[in-house]
Order: sequence, then C-alpha cells, then structure tokens
Amino acid sequence: MKQPFNSIPGQQSMFTLFLGRFLPLALFTLLAGGAIFLLERSSHLDLLYKFGKIQSIEEQSPLTIALEQHQIITISAVTLLALVVAAPIAWFRAARQRQDMIVEHQNRENLRSIKLLLDSTIEGIYGTDEAGHCILANRSCANLLGYTHPEQLLGKEMHRLMHHSHADGSPYPASACRAHQMVSTGSAPVLVTDEVFWRQDGSCFPVSYSAHPIQENGQNIGMVCTFVDISERRLLEDQLRHAQKMEAVGQLAGGIAHDFNNILQIISGNTQILQFDSEQSNQKQPQLLEILKAVERGTALTRSMLAFSRKQTIHPVTFELNQMVKDSLLLAQKLLSKNITLQLEQTETALVITADEILLQQVLFNLITNARDAMPNGGTITVATVEQVIDESTAGSAQGALPGTYAVLKVRDTGQGIPEEIRQKIFEPFFTTKGVGKGTGLGLSMIYGTIKQHGGFVLAESTEGQGSCFSVFLPAISASILPNQHTY
Repeated sequence: MKQPFNSIPGQQSMFTLFLGRFLPLALFTLLAGGAIFLLERSSHLDLLYKFGKIQSIEEQSPLTIALEQHQIITISAVTLLALVVAAPIAWFRAARQRQDMIVEHQNRENLRSIKLLLDSTIEGIYGTDEAGHCILANRSCANLLGYTHPEQLLGKEMHRLMHHSHADGSPYPASACRAHQMVSTGSAPVLVTDEVFWRQDGSCFPVSYSAHPIQENGQNIGMVCTFVDISERRLLEDQLRHAQKMEAVGQLAGGIAHDFNNILQIISGNTQILQFDSEQSNQKQPQLLEILKAVERGTALTRSMLAFSRKQTIHPVTFELNQMVKDSLLLAQKLLSKNITLQLEQTETALVITADEILLQQVLFNLITNARDAMPNGGTITVATVEQVIDESTAGSAQGALPGTYAVLKVRDTGQGIPEEIRQKIFEPFFTTKGVGKGTGLGLSMIYGTIKQHGGFVLAESTEGQGSCFSVFLPAISASILPNQHTY
C-alpha cells in the first residue's frame, strides 16, 4: 500500500518542518528588533542631551517618553513586516525540505526493493567495474561462494577470487576469461556452461553463467554476471544417462536371454534323448551328464539376464516382510563361515508387501553372499527392516521413486567397502570385481531388475574401508504393530 504524501514513516509532518524553519527566523527577528530599539534609544537620548533638550540621559521627560513610544511603534511595525515576510520563506524552505525527504525516502525504498529482489533469487549475481572489482553482489552470490554477507565481496577482484583455476586445478588467467575481458574488448554477452567457480574454502562447483556488459553513454563501464550451481543438474543428467543405458542393456539382455534359452532347450532335449538311448544300450556316456550340467548353468544365467531385463515371470503374493526375512536367515546362516556374525534388526511395524517371495529370498541371499565375500577376514552382517516414507521432495533423488510408504530391507557389512569409481558400475550386467570363474557379474544386476519389476528400487551406500549397505525399497501395503523383535 502506498504511503500518502504527508505520511512518510519515520519523517516529520509539514507543520513541524515549517515551525522548525520559522521559529528561528522569528526569534532572530524579535531579537534584532529589540537590539535596534535599544541602539536607537541610546543614540537619540545622547543626541538630545548634546543639544540641551534634556538635562541627563536618565531623565524621564515628555519628550523622551514620546520618543520611546515612536520607536516602539516603528520597530514593532518593521518586526511584524519581517515576520510576515519570513513566514512564506520558511514555508517554502519547509516544502523543499519535505520534497527532498520524499525523494530520499523513495530512493531508499527503491534501493531496498532492488536489494530485496536480488537477494530473493537463487541465482548468484554480481557486478564489476572496468578493473574487474566487485561493485555489487546479492546474497545468493555470497552464499554460493562460501561467504556470510555480500559486503565481504565488495572491492574484491572477482576473477582472482572465484574464477582463477580450471576444474583440474590448472591456472585460468584473466586474459583467457571471456567474462573478465568483456569490458575491455567490448565483446557480446556470453553464456558458459562448462566451467567452475571456486568457494572461499578452496572447493569448486560446476556453474552455468551468463555475463553482460554494463554500458553508459555507449561506453562499457563494467560487467554483470549471473550464475547458478549446476551440481544437482549434472547429477540428474548422469542418473538419466545411467538409467537409459541400463534400459538399453536390459532390452538387449532380455532378447539374448530368450534366444539363448531356446538354444539351451534344444541342446537339453537332444542330450536327454541321447542319455536315454545310452542307458538303454548299457553304454553310459558321462559327457552327456556334463552337457546337462552346463545347460543348467546356462539356464540359470538366462534367468539372471531375464531378471535384469525385467522380463522374467513373477508370481506375486501378499506377505509380511519381517517374517520372511526371519525365516530366510535360518538358511542364510549356512552360507556363512564361523568368523562372520549375522545380526537381525527388525522394525516393530509389520511391513506387508506384494511380491514374489521366492525371488525376494534370492535377492536377500545374493546380498548376504556379496557381504560375506567382502569380508574375507570375518566381520558382521546386519540384516534390518524399516518403514520409510518418501515424499515429493525426496522422490526425485531416490532414482525417480514415486512418493509413498516403502518397506525397506537393508543388508550392512563391515567389509572393505566399495570405491566410488566402482560403485557407479555395480548394477551393470557382467561387471564384477571377482576373479575369473568366481562370478558372472549378474548378481546385483539381477537384484536391480527384480526389484524394479516389483515397483521398487535399490540404493547402495559405501565408504571404502568402512563397509557397505544395500537398501531394497518395496512399496508397502499396510502396517500394524508387532511384538518387538531385535535379536536373532
């Protein structure tokens, strides 16, 4: 709501400003009139005394009284006239002061609005003079560069402060910077998406920035730069590329698996016929048995490939996850050596899901086996179940998961951990860190495909040397309170 002309917050009214101007003039006029009266009276009495009209200066005669009355009337009239003249002068000066105050107030409000507008954007904005020194910065600029207040940037040479090096740490001279050279060369506005800015703490972040010249009377006098941190955008782009690659590989794996399975069926059928004929003629051929074993391994391989491609046949049923995990760990214990401890941590909430129970057991066994292999010298494997709600704000970062309530199955180990460069590839088919003949590289890819086929997703967290944690998220149907079960 706009303020009335005579109602500026924190400022004086017009009448107050007038009094502030008029009263000093009035007081000065009255004092001047009194001083003139005393001077004239003294000079007149001295003149009358010299001409012998009065016997002494202190004499009170009709002549001196008449003279004083005449002086009072004359000086009062002049003083009144001066006050009449001073009043409009004071009013005019008060009006000018009032107008100046209004303009100053409007300027302050405009500056406050501009600052509020700049500080309300997520983009960092700064401006420089001809020499590249900062003359303006908004709050986002300071925050993105690791500073507390924008004022900390004023007067700093911005290129040397936050654009001094490339992403690999090699020097980035100002002479090569398109934004820095814009003022001196008069080049057109630029848009850059492949560089980094540096924070106060020495870390860097990828940016997309645009720079435009500041012109006055056709001359470039500075530059304004707008930039955003695109770290999250880069992460989402990487996730999208990874998802597209996994989808393409999945389609290829599914097609190959079907064709390969048909070939295996032919081999298996003909081998069984030959085996039957050899048994009838009492001429056992052990090579046929080896062929059948190889066919079984090939069939298991095709099942894993179909699981990854999400084309396997599932038979979903509704069951409670906690009970399934507890029952499965009785068998999982036999997969582990004596130097590995298996712990169970179950939530008190019943986690009811709809899934293929056999496939989910295979997922759990695969995760436990991987955890075992990551701890050749022993350690602890913890299997935990929790309920987790994913809202709109966190759904995007969880591999595009839909918002809702999820039953989460976690398998943690105290093993070697997974290096970052390997962790990005662990769900890819045929990728394995095990030796030749010790792994097909389809275990985690099968888990990935199976859980995706159930409408869930898998997250892997690991720090090299500090173990790993795989979390399987499955949509939950309902929940109820069960007795506490924390020991196994």
